Amino acid sequence: MKNSRVKSKWIIGLSGSMLSGKSTALKYFAACGADTISCDEIAQKLRTCPAVRKKIYAAVGTAQTYQLAALVFNNRPKHKKIEQILHPLILKEVRAQIKKSKARLVVVEAPLLFEAGWDQWTDLNIVVLADPKTLPARLKARKFTQAEYDRRMKFQLPEAQKVKRADGVFFHATKAQLKKSVERFCKVLEVLPHQ
Repeated sequence: MKNSRVKSKWIIGLSGSMLSGKSTALKYFAACGADTISCDEIAQKLRTCPAVRKKIYAAVGTAQTYQLAALVFNNRPKHKKIEQILHPLILKEVRAQIKKSKARLVVVEAPLLFEAGWDQWTDLNIVVLADPKTLPARLKARKFTQAEYDRRMKFQLPEAQKVKRADGVFFHATKAQLKKSVERFCKVLEVLPHQ
């Protein structure tokens, strides 16, 4: 993908492990006036597109959402095939939304930001880290088992590697703490000149 940096805008990549609070952080960015883009939402819309569903079916033998999750998180080659179909389309839409945006700050929530190499075309990248002690409650709230969580996490970089590649980390012990981190970050960017 070509560089998406724009002189008049800050393009921020937002990532983190499953259930870390990325979507919550994205809402706080929106409340601060940023334009926000969710790659998960784009992917969900793409999977309802007949042409995309046809490609997915041809690649892995099903296009049913409930079957795809069970299939691709147990089969790395098929998982890769899905990514090869969706990632270029997701990036195309992200670029279109960035270009369309009139905001000075655009935040792109991408669970696989680093795995896909998308961190190379943003200005800064932030990782959201949740308190490990809250994982059981988060799993229960989202109706995930520990086994399913562990299986899906095998398809992501370990948190330590994401942190190493990030420009900043937001700790998500509580929503209030996460909100404060986002607000402080936005205030810094307001006065920081964009190169």
